Amino acid sequence: MKNSNLTLKAATYLILAAMLVWMGLYAWQAMSNPYRTVLVTELTDRQTVVVQGIVAREEQTLDSVYTSVHVNLEEGRRVSRGGVVAEAYDSGDALLRAVRLSELENRVAELESQLTTVESRSSQQTDTAVLEDIREMRAAAGRDSLSDAQSMVMLIQSRVFAASSTVSEISREIQSGKAEIAELTQRGVAGTASITAPVSGLYSSSTDGWEYLTPEELTYIRPSELMSLMRENHSPSVYSIGKIVSGNRWYYAAVLSAEDGNRITGKKSLLVYFGQYMGLELTMDVEWLSNAEDGQQTLLLSCDKCMTDVLTMRRQTAELVLTAEEGLRIPRKGLHVDEDGNACVYVQTGLRAEKKTVTVLRDYGDYYMVSSDSLRTGDEVIVSAKGLRDGKVVGE
Repeated sequence: MKNSNLTLKAATYLILAAMLVWMGLYAWQAMSNPYRTVLVTELTDRQTVVVQGIVAREEQTLDSVYTSVHVNLEEGRRVSRGGVVAEAYDSGDALLRAVRLSELENRVAELESQLTTVESRSSQQTDTAVLEDIREMRAAAGRDSLSDAQSMVMLIQSRVFAASSTVSEISREIQSGKAEIAELTQRGVAGTASITAPVSGLYSSSTDGWEYLTPEELTYIRPSELMSLMRENHSPSVYSIGKIVSGNRWYYAAVLSAEDGNRITGKKSLLVYFGQYMGLELTMDVEWLSNAEDGQQTLLLSCDKCMTDVLTMRRQTAELVLTAEEGLRIPRKGLHVDEDGNACVYVQTGLRAEKKTVTVLRDYGDYYMVSSDSLRTGDEVIVSAKGLRDGKVVGE
């Protein structure tokens, strides 16, 4: 037994010694002949400027002298000219009955829809649908569309109820809803007046008192005039129940320095980022760039995208992309100068080093942006090797 223990200890020491020798040899080889590569990646160098500006659209406010009004349209919905936007009621009780009737009709319709699929739909499908509804509800709340958010809440409630109820329970709920609808209808919920759209367009419940501002008023406006305009304060009318935004294009005017304006001169479009308001970049058309006034210029941009997302945007900060240069990123240690004085890198091609000429566009300290006719994204640039030259066998 004692001899067995000694043999086991001796074997353990031999294995440990062998591992130490191997690690030492590996470290010696790495130090005497270091070899490392880094993948080439794409790089975009953007020069941007943050500006303050104001948005204008073709829009008309909707006013009502009635104290009890029920809006039929959801935020961002399109309405034709003469289409009913809202109904006015002669009392608050009549308005409440109308709102309740609308809720019941939507709930009954949704439950009837759920009833046809409740037996065939799995719990996983229901969970997926509810999660998607919650995301849409959050998106509606994020763009201040309370009517859309409320509609999604009712839809979620109906889905959850249908998923946790039997067919007979859902049927009883539908019948109960229809009975209440009949009772409300019998008591009378007709409005005393209809409020219609003066033009076709998108409805928004939000007004800010700036609806008078038109794109024409921002055309050819001087920087000093625009800055003065943006300092004004306006409030919505107490009679306002929303607005109709017509047309398919909206405008954004901003003041920027003449130095930045010179970098825009001649451009037909710009990338614009509206930050937290809209988490995406928009390509906007350059409508006009004013002459310099006290070192500043007015820039007028327009866009025919995302109209429903900017219905409430007015005085807004934006980031303009003045220039965008594309190139390739290589590590600083991977750049060399050949015997002819040309900047170059060595990439691993098979088992050999291949020289590729590059042009340095930007120096970022630890890495460069370069352009090249032969270097490609995904190439392995050699950044550490001994005796590196074109055609040398590497990686041994």
